[in-house]
Amino acid sequence: MGNRHLTAKPTIPSAALLQRVVELCHERKAEDVVSLDVRELVQYMDHMVIVTGRSARQNRAIAEHVVTQLKREHRILPLSKAGMDGGSWICVDLVDVVLHVFEPETRAHYDLELLWADAVPTEYAAPVGLAAAEPDPFEAVSSLETASDLEAEMIQESQAVEESRAEDEA
Repeated sequence: MGNRHLTAKPTIPSAALLQRVVELCHERKAEDVVSLDVRELVQYMDHMVIVTGRSARQNRAIAEHVVTQLKREHRILPLSKAGMDGGSWICVDLVDVVLHVFEPETRAHYDLELLWADAVPTEYAAPVGLAAAEPDPFEAVSSLETASDLEAEMIQESQAVEESRAEDEA
């Protein structure tokens, strides 16, 4: 009963939905963001958004963020979502806009931009505030070989925080 006003039919114009999807993808550090204008090619969607994440975990975070925010802001539910379990390729159908979130290898393999070469592409650079080099929370910890290395690093960080607090109190 609480969801009776939610809809799979977009409640905002296609261009505004496209822009919001792109913004939401950037908020979760999506890379190589491209939209394809397919209005002249098909009747079942207006735009396709193709983005890359660095891992299946990041891909799921991107897709879920888009779905959650559109539900919250515009009461839009996706018509369908596919690939959330694996995360290598996630497809979110928002009716007028279809979002594809890929891992780099999967995106290169399927090459939707080539498949839809007749569509008009638009590339989107990350906004300046989001493009800063920050640690990626979705990146797997690669410099730590074992769980004991991780534990040792966590202990060191904890000790550094305690020392900092002690200095502040003194």
